[in-house]
Amino acid sequence: MTVELIVDFPLQGEWFVGADGTEPGHELAFDFIRLDTKLRATQKSSLHELLTAVPLEMYLGWGQPILSPFNGRVVTAVDGCSEKSQSFIMAMWDGLSAAVSPTQRQQLETLQTEGGDISPLAGNHLVIESTESEGVFAFIAHARRGSITLRAGDIVCAHQQVAEVGNSGSSMAPHLHFHLMSDPSPQSVQVIPFKFARYEVFVKGEWRLQERALPKKRQRIRSIAPAA
Repeated sequence: MTVELIVDFPLQGEWFVGADGTEPGHELAFDFIRLDTKLRATQKSSLHELLTAVPLEMYLGWGQPILSPFNGRVVTAVDGCSEKSQSFIMAMWDGLSAAVSPTQRQQLETLQTEGGDISPLAGNHLVIESTESEGVFAFIAHARRGSITLRAGDIVCAHQQVAEVGNSGSSMAPHLHFHLMSDPSPQSVQVIPFKFARYEVFVKGEWRLQERALPKKRQRIRSIAPAA
């Protein structure tokens, strides 16, 4: 009998699901970005965001707390990666260039091999091993520079702040990349399925409680206090 893996939602407040783990190459991994009701990541107009590099501190998600999804032990803690703001068009262009350039493709493949430095992709990141479920590791990526003060071996509690949302690594806008894996190395790509214990989703003008569930792409969701 397979035991269902349940973890706590790793953010506070309201978020937009940019990726829900169904995308090829992004299986079982989530991206969460903070947007307003007009789907803007900043208080600037959508056209402004598209064409202009908005200062990172103006993004709604910038610096928001990232929480540990369970009681655990820090396996990897990487900080110090720089961050920059650029327009969505320039970010998309950089991504396209990397996809079609043989040199950059080779560099990406090297980064993704076992033992390679994934900081250019993941930016400032954490790997936390669960002390409740054997062989379960949380991967938290793109954190704000200077927000990770933990070190390998540190013990963390569920809901404890472990970092802040940032824009380091390969990122178009400040957001959190989150997935679980059965190996401490992100390059192993041994991601595993899970569900969030509790959160709310905005449907037809009202917030609805979800328990032991996963959000879908383009949904508005928000955290709620964990069950006693």
